[in-house]
Amino acid sequence: MNRLKKYETLKMIVEYLIAGVLIAMCLAVSFYAKWGYYQIDEAKFEAYKVVMLIGTPVVLMAGALYWHKNTKKDISVTDICVLGYLMFSMLSVVSGGFYKDVMWGSQGWHMGFLTQLSFVLIYLMISRFGGHYREVLAVFCGASLIVLLIGVLHRLLIDPVGFYKGLLGSQMAQFLSTIGQASWYGGYLAVALPIGISIFLFAKKRGQLILGGIYTAIGFASLVTQNSDSAYFALFGFMLIFFCICIERRETLNRFAIVCTLFFLMSKVMHFLLKLRPNPALEYDFITSLVLDSAVTWVLLVGSLLLCIVLYLRRDKPYSVAGAKVVRRAVLLTVVVALAIVVGLIVMQSNGVLPDSPLGAIAYFNFNDTWGNSRGRIWSFAVRVFRQESICHKFFGIGSDCLSSYVREYHNAERQLLWGDLILTNAHNEWLTMLINVGIFGAIAYIGIFATLVKRCLKYWSKNPLLVGIAASAVSYMAYNFFCYQTICCTPFIFMLLGIGEYVLRSNKES
Repeated sequence: MNRLKKYETLKMIVEYLIAGVLIAMCLAVSFYAKWGYYQIDEAKFEAYKVVMLIGTPVVLMAGALYWHKNTKKDISVTDICVLGYLMFSMLSVVSGGFYKDVMWGSQGWHMGFLTQLSFVLIYLMISRFGGHYREVLAVFCGASLIVLLIGVLHRLLIDPVGFYKGLLGSQMAQFLSTIGQASWYGGYLAVALPIGISIFLFAKKRGQLILGGIYTAIGFASLVTQNSDSAYFALFGFMLIFFCICIERRETLNRFAIVCTLFFLMSKVMHFLLKLRPNPALEYDFITSLVLDSAVTWVLLVGSLLLCIVLYLRRDKPYSVAGAKVVRRAVLLTVVVALAIVVGLIVMQSNGVLPDSPLGAIAYFNFNDTWGNSRGRIWSFAVRVFRQESICHKFFGIGSDCLSSYVREYHNAERQLLWGDLILTNAHNEWLTMLINVGIFGAIAYIGIFATLVKRCLKYWSKNPLLVGIAASAVSYMAYNFFCYQTICCTPFIFMLLGIGEYVLRSNKES
């Protein structure tokens, strides 16, 4: 009995310490910026590294406690993918041979092996000792709400934190809130926003419903003004997840319709506010301009509002779950077909099969070197790099965050021809970057982490609706980073959320 009591006491201490480490991470990464926007990437990484190094003894305690007490060693399929990713990341260090560069990674990015190790440890810590995950999530959501609110104010040239002091309008257009570069901010938003929306969708208490609604409105106001088309792919991903779950119940479907209305409403609110306080140096991307200025969004706003009214008036009518499932299958099939058609049109238009098509006037249907802010050139080059790799590098990779080192050694002439003195640190597609950095096996394991947890969360979400928010956040991250990359401002948080999802799933299984 005394031995059991000692174990429970030690477990409680470890859970508190892990919660403390993760709360410190949430606050440090969200807000720390030693010199404002100057070298903010370095400042945030240093803050993150300090938190993780301080937390190392806690990790060791947690590991020793878990492996000593748990004789069954219950391992999920997601755990296997996480451990597999760690193993192949280690192998990529040897396979690549860039020992000097691989540990902490490229300057300004720092996504090297030790950083990848820290992501794995975050997942393992919270998935085994996540007794205080609610407190961690409360701090994360509170911190992210402040970050997103500052992002909205910054777009209106209101600077409550003094980060814009001395900057030109063109520089203000590139940086947002306490996160920094707009694409880094977009990654942070893509991870955080689905969690806040899930609070509104599944809240059982009035206070949670109000807070979730406020969070959703501010999050959407920031999404439509942060000016990255990639964020709309994230939006599409997490809204599709929410739709597929919410349609199963009348109450959640009603709230989903309200969320849709909030999105279009905030786009119109920000449209008018930006007219009052414009930044002449800010040029909006195609989708952002469409959402803010197009008359189509007025039609969609009215349509979603009418849907809310209809659903409210029919609140006492019988609800057909079977019919809802048919609608869900039809929507999913439509999405798959539409994506296939769009990809097909891009391929045909880009290869001259449709020479007289009006699609030629739309940049997104013409895949070339300038496509997607020059992602076409980067992706084509990255694919060539992978094709020319040795068999060993193809399967086991060149080392985490070592693309710049590898290119400098094996493809430097072509790099200089394409980008001059600029350094190519990643492929601007996380999944393609992983294929090169950790090889085929490592990339499969990495993608498996997200795919398996999303599937399991959606299968058992009725036991805890938070699982829907975590699944939506994971899909949002995957969609956003199809066009972007790992950063210290988003990747630690998604691994934290994945770990919380694993903890909730394990807790439900044990209960």
